[in-house]
Amino acid sequence: MVGMKRTIGGAAALEGVMMKAPEAWALAVRLKDGSIHVERHEEKALTLRYPWARWPLVRGVVALWDALSVSYRALARSAELAGEEPLPKGALWGTVAFSLLLGVALFIVLPGFLAGLFVDAARLPLLYNLLAGAIKVAILVGYLGFIGRMPEIRRFFMYHGAEHKTIHAYEKGLPLTVENVMAQPRFHPRCGTTFIAFVIVASVLVYSLIPAPEVLWWRLLARVLFLPVVAAFAYELLYFSATHEDPVSRLFRGLGFRFQALTVAEPTPEMVEVAIRSTQALEREVVA
Repeated sequence: MVGMKRTIGGAAALEGVMMKAPEAWALAVRLKDGSIHVERHEEKALTLRYPWARWPLVRGVVALWDALSVSYRALARSAELAGEEPLPKGALWGTVAFSLLLGVALFIVLPGFLAGLFVDAARLPLLYNLLAGAIKVAILVGYLGFIGRMPEIRRFFMYHGAEHKTIHAYEKGLPLTVENVMAQPRFHPRCGTTFIAFVIVASVLVYSLIPAPEVLWWRLLARVLFLPVVAAFAYELLYFSATHEDPVSRLFRGLGFRFQALTVAEPTPEMVEVAIRSTQALEREVVA
């Protein structure tokens, strides 16, 4: 029966796909023997547990934390199923913390520093932040273009495509067959890659409103401190563009899709089968 269902989210994993609903998340992984391992984890989203987590502007930061937490755990579990040596819990979260710090350094501090070499942030804040935004885009595109050439990352991006296509079919209420899913578009308006693009847009707007101190280290620190505000506005922009059909929303969705072209590849039918199994696990218990 065709008809709109609830929305779900997801993420690619190592030879697999994680799908997330408000009350649980599921992981399906293609094992080395060709079989598909499926598991479901009962875990309510923070927005279900705490009413304040659904407030506008707050919900963006909460949703980001929730999604990152589940995605990292699903990625670690998929690596374990693929035969990799499992990381201790402390090491896993240490890796997460290091990744976040590296991201802040590369995409917040470094662009702000480089832009300051050419533009006076105190006199021309908008131009300064536009230049910093352009540097962020260059770093992001260069990084994604480089890692996208690696075979393992390319397969990861293909599973990303399988996740998007399956969510499209699910949210349209289509039967989850490989044929139906393969026919769906590979880009999705609520993708995390689009969120990153919107973070860059939001950072230009938010940082332009912040007074720019003459002291360099304090100016760069202020950009880090206001990152939650940037993330909150980026989420609201993502939510608005994904749920409206006006020209502005379509413009922003198009921007997000251009970035997704770097991280979302066409999947194989076998990859789609894995994504389907993960999605089905959200609807009923699956015994692996």
